[in-house]
Amino acid sequence: MKMTIVAIVLFALAMVTPASGQMSATVFADDGTPLATDVYWPLRFGPQPVILIRTPYGREGMAEPCIAFALLGYACVAQDTRGRGDSGGADTVFRDDADDGRATIAWLAEQPWCDGNIGMFGGSAFAITHYLSAPGANSALRSISPVVATPDLYHHAFLQGGAIREALAVNWLNGQDSGFFFDEVREHRLKDAWWDWAEVVKQAGSIHAAGLHVGGWYDIFGQGTIDAYTTLQQDGGSGAVGRQHLIMGPWTHGGLFTNLIGAQIFPLNAVRNPLNILLPWYDATLRGDTSEIDHWPAARVYLMGAVGERGAPGNEWIDLDEWPPPVQPRQFYMSAAAGLAIRLPAPGNMTLFSDPSDPVPTLGGANLHPSLMVDGRKMGAGPQDQRPIEERSDVLTFTTEVLVQPVTVMGPVRAKVWLVPDTPDLDLAIRLTDVYPDGRSMLVLDGIQRARMRCGDDTECLLTPGEPVELTVELWSTALVFNAGHRIRISVSGSNWPRFEVNPNNGRNLNLMAPGQVAQPRLLFGADHPSRLELPVLPELSVVRRTGRRLQPADKSKGLASSGRTEKLIDGNHSNRWIREVLIEAMRGPIDPSPMTTPQERLAPMDWSQ
Repeated sequence: MKMTIVAIVLFALAMVTPASGQMSATVFADDGTPLATDVYWPLRFGPQPVILIRTPYGREGMAEPCIAFALLGYACVAQDTRGRGDSGGADTVFRDDADDGRATIAWLAEQPWCDGNIGMFGGSAFAITHYLSAPGANSALRSISPVVATPDLYHHAFLQGGAIREALAVNWLNGQDSGFFFDEVREHRLKDAWWDWAEVVKQAGSIHAAGLHVGGWYDIFGQGTIDAYTTLQQDGGSGAVGRQHLIMGPWTHGGLFTNLIGAQIFPLNAVRNPLNILLPWYDATLRGDTSEIDHWPAARVYLMGAVGERGAPGNEWIDLDEWPPPVQPRQFYMSAAAGLAIRLPAPGNMTLFSDPSDPVPTLGGANLHPSLMVDGRKMGAGPQDQRPIEERSDVLTFTTEVLVQPVTVMGPVRAKVWLVPDTPDLDLAIRLTDVYPDGRSMLVLDGIQRARMRCGDDTECLLTPGEPVELTVELWSTALVFNAGHRIRISVSGSNWPRFEVNPNNGRNLNLMAPGQVAQPRLLFGADHPSRLELPVLPELSVVRRTGRRLQPADKSKGLASSGRTEKLIDGNHSNRWIREVLIEAMRGPIDPSPMTTPQERLAPMDWSQ
């Protein structure tokens, strides 16, 4: 029987009144800090599996997700993290979440209403607490399900390629009234013992929970999701190794489970209902009913393709036994003629101009705050047309000839660039784009490498002006078919701001204001200095196992779907729709609260010309 959304919400609220299924409690951390906690029970007798949600955004906001889980037969626990909401102690921005999470899991395991099976739920900041809590956790923690998150905060949240992710770090921290933490990150931009609290990857062997890792190719933590899956699948402890699953969609952080991604609308099959993922997962890992996931592949990824081109390859879900699949690294060499080809070019060079007082602006990509204004336009997220960026005189582009056949790329992408510097430090910012026949240059990936950080995370090695050096820029991973008739392009610049902080190029202390220097490195090409793009090319799409009956096949004709695109894919009654929307909102977290969408002057580059 179908029920209206109002009726189901009222019914659910009636179920969880304090007298019949809800209570507040205090969990004490190991150091005695009180952690405010709410417990919701289903209308079932006896101990039940428990789903734990730990949040810095206020546990009251998790009432609806917990009601949803109670409706589905699970006890649900929502908790304010330390120093947030009603919990005691000082806000330490993840630094105490490992110990506090483990203390909470141990407390839950002792409760008479817990049957000894605990799972964790949440996305983004919530999900980061999964990774931090899991090493050494009580054996009652059976599974984690981190959505759009990372276990490596140093490399994927606060820094990338040695450069601080300024727009992400500044705006998210300020939005939480935790701006003090940004100063601490700057003081520890070299990876030292201060970061020990965030070392999850090195503790993989002490994690014994099964894991469902869900991410997006344009998500802010995309590579972190993949790295978490591969690390725990191969090196996790008993109960974790071989029991990890990866789902990667075409999504941005704010476009989770949808098909409207940046400036592109993918086919309807990109839309996913989280109930079809989470319920089988929790039933299998917390109740022992594995019937729905027995046929799940280790990795299920969305292979993107050209949007709006009928019959274009890609835009379908692919099942894999491992990530990445068997690929062949293919080199595309840069040339002084602005070319990008599989043959080595003649020796040559080009000069790149980089003025720290006039940084190249960010346009799209793995951004959390797409509404942030940069140079009079929104920064955007996901695939955006890069032609306004490529038209700048301080951006160099390198483009292939028109492709005569599709090129399928699946895996990590990097660029290796030889240059002769004229400053003691500089950044190389590289963007990979898919150039459509109409000229649109749609962003696929981007990355950066700070020259002084090329020798490792814990040391600096400045450049020697006049001495050739090779810099490697990691662009993270993707799965995309460059269609025939398209071209592959990379652009090279000395900045990508505010996605990444601006380098003054002067080789001095980056935390102190000092006059900047205009950098004019010469990029080198040819056999002796083979600057190149490295793509993981899949020779034959048939070598991977296609997805089975559970996921709807691509409808290539829906590449330009209307704004009402998702409704047709939502099955079931109104209560299921309500639960679906509640869980999606909980996993996305706040994206653009008002403190984060202020005008450009709120986040202006340092004036390095002084």
